[in-house]
Amino acid sequence: MITFRVRGRTVSVMYSPPDGLLREEQLRVLLDHQRALDARHVVSLDEERERRRWQIHLPAELYDGNPHQIRLQVNNYGRIMATAAFLFTGSRQIAETAAAGNGSVGPKAHARRDAPQPVRRDAPKPAKREAPKPEPQQDERRREGRRRLDEFLRHELSADNAERMPSYFEIIDTIEGNTDWTARRACLNRLIGRMQQLSAAANDSRPVEASVIIPAFEHVAYTIAAVISLLEHAASTRYKIIIGNNVSSDETAEVFTAVGGVLRCITHEVNEGFIRNCNLSAQQARGDYVVLLNNDTFILDGWLDELLAPFKRFAAVGLTGSKLLMPDGSLQEAGGIIWQNASGWNFGRGQDPTLPEFNYVKDVDYVSGAAIAIPKRIWDEIGGFDERYVPAYFDDSDLAFTLRAKGLRTLYAPASQVIHHEGITHGTDVAASTKAYQQANRAKFTEKWQSALTAEQYPDGEEVFLARDRSRFRKHMLVVDHYIPQPDRDAGSRTMFSYVKLFADAGLQVSFWPDNLYRDRDYVKALQDLGVEVLYGPQLVGRFTDWIAERGRHLDYVFLSRAHVATNYIGDIRAHSPAKVLYYGHDLTYERLAREYALTGQEKIKQEIDFWRDLEGRIWEKSDVIYYPAPDEVEAVNRLVPGERAHVLIPYTYPDRELAAIRSRISGASNSSDPRQARRGAPALLFVGGFQHRPNVDGARWLVHQVLPHLRETVPEFLTILAGSKPPAAVSDLAAEDVLVTGYITDPVLEWFYRSATVVVAPLRFGGGVKGKIVEALRFGVPLVTTTPGLQGLNGIADCIEVADTPEDFAEAIARLIEDPALARERALRGLDFVEHEFAYTAAARHLSADIPELAPLADGRGILCNR
Repeated sequence: MITFRVRGRTVSVMYSPPDGLLREEQLRVLLDHQRALDARHVVSLDEERERRRWQIHLPAELYDGNPHQIRLQVNNYGRIMATAAFLFTGSRQIAETAAAGNGSVGPKAHARRDAPQPVRRDAPKPAKREAPKPEPQQDERRREGRRRLDEFLRHELSADNAERMPSYFEIIDTIEGNTDWTARRACLNRLIGRMQQLSAAANDSRPVEASVIIPAFEHVAYTIAAVISLLEHAASTRYKIIIGNNVSSDETAEVFTAVGGVLRCITHEVNEGFIRNCNLSAQQARGDYVVLLNNDTFILDGWLDELLAPFKRFAAVGLTGSKLLMPDGSLQEAGGIIWQNASGWNFGRGQDPTLPEFNYVKDVDYVSGAAIAIPKRIWDEIGGFDERYVPAYFDDSDLAFTLRAKGLRTLYAPASQVIHHEGITHGTDVAASTKAYQQANRAKFTEKWQSALTAEQYPDGEEVFLARDRSRFRKHMLVVDHYIPQPDRDAGSRTMFSYVKLFADAGLQVSFWPDNLYRDRDYVKALQDLGVEVLYGPQLVGRFTDWIAERGRHLDYVFLSRAHVATNYIGDIRAHSPAKVLYYGHDLTYERLAREYALTGQEKIKQEIDFWRDLEGRIWEKSDVIYYPAPDEVEAVNRLVPGERAHVLIPYTYPDRELAAIRSRISGASNSSDPRQARRGAPALLFVGGFQHRPNVDGARWLVHQVLPHLRETVPEFLTILAGSKPPAAVSDLAAEDVLVTGYITDPVLEWFYRSATVVVAPLRFGGGVKGKIVEALRFGVPLVTTTPGLQGLNGIADCIEVADTPEDFAEAIARLIEDPALARERALRGLDFVEHEFAYTAAARHLSADIPELAPLADGRGILCNR
């Protein structure tokens, strides 16, 4: 603790260490945030048994009638042990009297450590002083840090983010380093104008959805940079900004009162401290969400939208928090861990923020209050932060524990990213400034939450794998496939994505290992947003054995896909994990190849049959449960393996509410609102398939060369669309005036094609398993024509679709649906009936619940457990 007394030009300082033990303490004196007082002005007196004393001789330049801040720092080999500060205004008369040896009492010193002080609103402008020059080493470190940040932003976000960032640093460097009052005033005026324009542009007519509360005390430059970064990054969320000003003695009130638009500045009458500042300012919040943002942050693209997204995507969410980054682009926090002794970890601190373990939505013990969101209804209900922790610290941890006690989750939202200048708001050393409250509040937190700490938290540093995402009481599943699913590109990806989503929805903690370990940016986020840890990156290449050896004991299930991928993993899994191994074969490959061989007679296919029969057989031997989509495939496997371990697993699942919405559209739509009725012009035939798959290439060629000539005899004008990724020349060459070959298309475009199609065709002459294109067409309520191979695994579907195996019959079936709209509509509704019964979430869960009991609530129709 520091105490001091000012007499004339002399300041007497006394320091008492909290533990009563004196060390090699030194006193550092900072003038006006800028420069250190020369050591010759600080005299160390003889220390007493339990305290150390110094005497400071203030330089005459401070006696100019202007206010100056004097900050006292007690250091021990660079570590700040304690600080204190006071506002000092001295007159030349006092300086002259003191110099003459009068010894009269000097000006009153206003201590800022223990009590809030009023703002001097009529203070004269400070005199020009020489700005401090940064140490060369420090300057170099700062440049290197900003270079790394620029690299991170360009690689992970955009060039726009990277190009905006230097201007935010420049705001801080310019204002905090400017000792010329006139220049500082001009700079602030320019920034006010910039904020006024941005704030007015953001002030549109939409209702406010979120109020962003920014508590501020001093450091106007940081607050300006935070506000500008927020206003300059586009958000679909309509928001307002509230600056909670704790009677800052700088220009905070003047600057932000002038901005207007979406921004409002509230200046409290006294320094309320961080917690009360937040609570009082939030009383003025509007909209559905209260968002708390530190004033020492820079916002990155998507911050606010991504911070609020989990509330819309998951059930029972009470609090979300951003990924916090250091100013050099390294990770500051990916959610927080609280241990049994109430100590905490900023998970991932100092590490690479792009690593997979820091980039999936997850439950956490707490999120640091630098950037958090909470529904306003819940905030009001609990009364905001618990004021037993005033002025600061453990407020954010207590908030998360309070919500947990109410059955609400705290989620880390990694795509919501902010740069946080740690320590500007509270300081960084536990013995300095309000940081001293950290230890005292830890004791209060422990007393309040002792039972939860004992029952739910791990001892300090133990079981980090489970502590990082609060998965101690959840089952863990590892999913392995050849790459991150690309559901808009191939049917196998649609299958894998739908099941990974089902597992996550049921409350399993899912990790996904793509065999190629490639971080596919177009698709990885879709899984991470579901709460799935997607493993990727060069650091994992060749390391699966190490990974499973370390984490295998935590796994309850492993879901393997594709025999040529599963064979590389199943041995290590069996050696290092007690998990139940579930193998999903997308089709019985050797049987599909046998049908192709029977049709083509190619000798190389015969060799492939033997290879795949042996490979699949070895996977079956090591699997606990085997799944295939078609009943005849399951029967074939059960004839070859003991124990009846093979079961039917439908390849596609759709949320029940989504299917209900499609039914409503088809059943209730008027002719004018149904795309197939409203569309003018020729009928449209749609064939969908990934053309890296040989059956689809053969089907497209058969359709164009053999079926369409017969169809033109009955229906002279129509358009044929061949929609699918990676068409080879054999497919691209089919393009003509009435044949469109699309190549890759996005899901929204594909959906538009489905809604616009008159008839969907699946002209498959061979293949294996349940065909995704069949189920997809029925799901969208479009009448369908296919072949007998297209029916495989879909028992009971014949009444819903048209089936034909010769070119003439296939063309006749298409013509029948085009010419008879009533028949087409009846077939469409029957097809949707079939999908609702066989391919809804509840149906998929029924197929799996015997082997994964956690899916039973979904199978019983009790709804999704974790995700909305």
